[in-house]
Amino acid sequence: MPSFALPQFLFAGLDFRHGRLFDTRDAGEAQTRLGQVFSPHALRVLDDGARFHAWADHLPFGSLSLNRLAWQAPVAVDPGALLDYYLLCFPLAGHIEYRHGRELRRAGPGDLAVVGGGERFHFTAAVGYEQLVLRIERQAVETAWTALAGTVPRAPICFYNPDSEWTVSALAPALGLLTGALRGEFDGTALRHLDVRLQDLLLTTLLLQHPHSARPTAIQSVRSNPACLRKAKAFLLERLEEPMSLIRLSEGIGVPGRTLQAAFQASDGLGPMQWLRARRLEGVRAALLEKNGAPPRVAATALRFGFTHLGEFTQHYRRAFGETPSQTLGRRT
Repeated sequence: MPSFALPQFLFAGLDFRHGRLFDTRDAGEAQTRLGQVFSPHALRVLDDGARFHAWADHLPFGSLSLNRLAWQAPVAVDPGALLDYYLLCFPLAGHIEYRHGRELRRAGPGDLAVVGGGERFHFTAAVGYEQLVLRIERQAVETAWTALAGTVPRAPICFYNPDSEWTVSALAPALGLLTGALRGEFDGTALRHLDVRLQDLLLTTLLLQHPHSARPTAIQSVRSNPACLRKAKAFLLERLEEPMSLIRLSEGIGVPGRTLQAAFQASDGLGPMQWLRARRLEGVRAALLEKNGAPPRVAATALRFGFTHLGEFTQHYRRAFGETPSQTLGRRT
């Protein structure tokens, strides 16, 4: 599927109007309402004869938010510097010309602009410009990089914006999870795991796939370390039913994510999250075969162990054990 279609495809059927912030023909109202969600900013209509019309939708999920913004008149928007958060901007229609730090770029459908981190930012939008904007808090980005690289950023992380087709495609799994959550496809048990998994997917993809200012800095050694491997496995086994991510594991035992990845690959031929998935599958199987008490429900048991997508869970289970979870449950005597 072409990258330009990814955002539209992934968010198809999502009721953005459920989170409608405003639909106005008053530029002052649009400026005020949008500033309440993002940052105070200057908004100027570039054509005095144009009929101003703008709308915005805001859908929060945990510390993230997905937003749809549209301007039906040419505008210049200047928020200054985005100090406390980053924006992942996916143009859907029309185009913008924007300056971010030293970069001066044009973006349209299929592009991704990642802005924030204290860099100077402003843009002009053509008539009919519409975009999806994902907001991520700066603290979450810096915490994730520290966990992944083992080094604290010496300055705010600045993302660069070259050709971004690969990043857009790489973000698709995380964006798909976010869409499912916003559609209400997960219950409370699943959401407890999904919040952690979703943010981890977004941040690791962004920090490891998209160019930024911290990547050239030294990263701690990634040589295999048996002691850290034992510590990591014990940490994971003690938390089989808890929300978990590579970032949370790294923070929990004080070992950089890159080091953990290398240690698990050298020892088991798997990443730490794939190793954890195998142990969780074993946990589900043991629970389904447990003879004491009433028979468990397959879906509830899978969710208990952090499997939020039941179709994928069933595939992984069959691949691991040669039978479906229901077949395992049927052998419980």
